[in-house]
Amino acid sequence: MASSKAKKLQHKSTVIQGEMLEELSGLVKGIERAETLLAELKNETEEMNATHQQRRTTREDIAYLEDLLKCAKKKLAWEKQMETVAKRTPEVLAKVSTAMNDTTNPPEPELRIKVLDLLQTVQAAMSRLDAAKSAD
Repeated sequence: MASSKAKKLQHKSTVIQGEMLEELSGLVKGIERAETLLAELKNETEEMNATHQQRRTTREDIAYLEDLLKCAKKKLAWEKQMETVAKRTPEVLAKVSTAMNDTTNPPEPELRIKVLDLLQTVQAAMSRLDAAKSAD
């Protein structure tokens, strides 16, 4: 009976570890998407400002404002992405901590290496994103 219970606990730990890896990978992808969107937004804003630099007519002002509104909508989408990342990060890190500190069914060394790599990727992506925001 104890072995059946141990097998169930082992299976549950394996499932939790798999979910943790998926969520951590998803977090990395979300941060990278936010980083890409921010870079695109900066480029579009610079192009728009260069294009509309010499406005002389009301039509040109309207075109500038329309382009500015498009950029503002894209920035709003980026801010929503960042909110989602900010909400998910503590939950994912808590799951990582729980899975990595499981004393009854500790993760395999290969899994520990994967998690470490993903955490380093998250850290690097967040640093790049912070640098990109600061350059704003």
